[in-house]
Order: sequence, then structure tokens, then C-alpha cells
Amino acid sequence: MTPINRFSAAAVVSGLLAALAYVAFVHTATGQSIENLALRGARQELEFVEQEALLELSGISMAAFAIAIAVVMAIALLRRKPRLAVTAAVIMGSSVVIAEIAKHLLPRPELVEAPPGWLHNSAPSGHVTIAVAIGIGAIIVAPYAFRWLVTIAAAFYAAGISMDVATAGWHRLSGAISATLLVIAVACVGLVVLARLGRVAPFPDRRLLGAIVATVVLGITAVGIGGVGLVFGYARLLPIPEQPTPDQAMLAYSSTLLAAFGVITAAVLVFLWLIRPYGIDERVGTREPMAADPSAEAVTTTR
Repeated sequence: MTPINRFSAAAVVSGLLAALAYVAFVHTATGQSIENLALRGARQELEFVEQEALLELSGISMAAFAIAIAVVMAIALLRRKPRLAVTAAVIMGSSVVIAEIAKHLLPRPELVEAPPGWLHNSAPSGHVTIAVAIGIGAIIVAPYAFRWLVTIAAAFYAAGISMDVATAGWHRLSGAISATLLVIAVACVGLVVLARLGRVAPFPDRRLLGAIVATVVLGITAVGIGGVGLVFGYARLLPIPEQPTPDQAMLAYSSTLLAAFGVITAAVLVFLWLIRPYGIDERVGTREPMAADPSAEAVTTTR
């Protein structure tokens, strides 16, 4: 499969999965009930935990995002890759713009009773979109040898922000998942553009060790933490009771934190493996040894 086909397929799949998460949680009574129950659980969180989450979220602003874009571009420019700098900036910026437009255009039908403040749509989450966009942008511009390390940091950062927005009661699980998949879809479109320009090609010095380390770290995190939230959390809540108890609300909230953390780390890990075979805007075509020049060899011989 060519890079163009690979990234095109990944963009379509990511977009469809984002839409599926939105429909499953927002356009079904069960999905809305689970997410509303999680919001009730968030209200029971300890005050200092909520304040800590709000403090971390205060660092997510448009000004901070602009600085992050500038840093990502600077890394690419220091590596003498202006195309990569522009592509990463466009991916990051357009992801946030699309997320904000979608959040205001996508409806949230009133399928279950809820407080008025919970009836509006909040998917995809703008804060999670920014966090994931920063991480994906950093992965794209990172030197090949350090991609795995940047991936681990990006995954944990984005997953941590997803937990913060849930703790603050700002967003639901659907917002975190759809935001993550949206950024990955946009990133894949950007990579398709670079591939069409001939700037994506198999990297000649691929090494498995870093990717394996990232897979072990993030894989265990995704399966362990995310699995607990999805299987032992949400599964115990179904069917949603008409009059849930505070303990059930807390279980829904805790499950949301774990599921969001697990799903986002898994998605970022998949993105690493998606781009792993390729050098992005690398001069991979010039790495073959130059052919010997017979005339030069003859001159050397006669000296």
C-alpha cells in the first residue's frame, strides 16, 4: 500500500470512528444517560481535585496554542524542513477550527431528562483537540529516532487533559474521543498532501526498539486503564437505572476518566505505527551511495 492510500484510508477510518463515537453517545438514550451520569459523578469529586484540574486547563488557551504552533514550526525549521513546518501548523490550526465549527453545528437531541446546562452539544472538545493537536504536531516534526519518545509524552499529555475536562465537568467522553480522532484524521489528510508532493517515503534506517517501548508503555496503559473503565465500569452500569445512586454516578465518572485515558493513548499509539515506516519530508531519496566516477578513479591511480 502506498503512503497516499495508507493515509487516505486512515483519514476516512478516523473520521468514521469520530462520527460513530458522536452518534453512539449523543444520539442514543443510553449514551446520553451514561454521560449525564458521569457529569453528576464529577460534581461529587473532591474540591482540591477539581481545582487542580481547572488549574491545568487554564494553561490551554489560544495564546498558549499559538506558542505551541510556533515551537512546533521552529523545530521543523531548525531541521531545515519548511514544508513540514507549514504542514504541521496547518494540521494543528485547522483541527481546532473544524472542532469549534462542529461543536456548534452538531445537534444534541433531548433524549433523556437533564439540567438545562447539559442539553447543548459539547463534542468534539476544544481543549482536548488543542492538546492532541500539539502532540500530533510534535510527533510529525520530531526526528525519526525520537518519534517514539515524543509519542509517549504526547499521549500522556492529551490523555491527562481529557481527564481534566471530565473532572471539571466541561466535556463528556464523546467530546474527548471525537476530538482525538478528528485531529488524527486531519493529520492524515496533511500527510496525504505531503505524500503527493513526494515528501513521504520509506525510511531507510527503521528501528523497532523505540516503537516497541512505546507500544509496551502505551499499550499496557490503554488496555489496563481503558479496559477497566469500559469493561468493569460502564458494563456494570448497564442498563442505566432510572434513579441512579451517588455511588453509580461516581462509578460512571471514574469509568469516563479511565476510558478517556485509555482510548486516547491507544489512538496516539496507532498513529505512531501508522507513520512508522516513513520518513516525513526527509531526503530519503539521496541516501543511496553515489556511483563511482571512473575518470576520477583513473586520475587517482595515475598520481
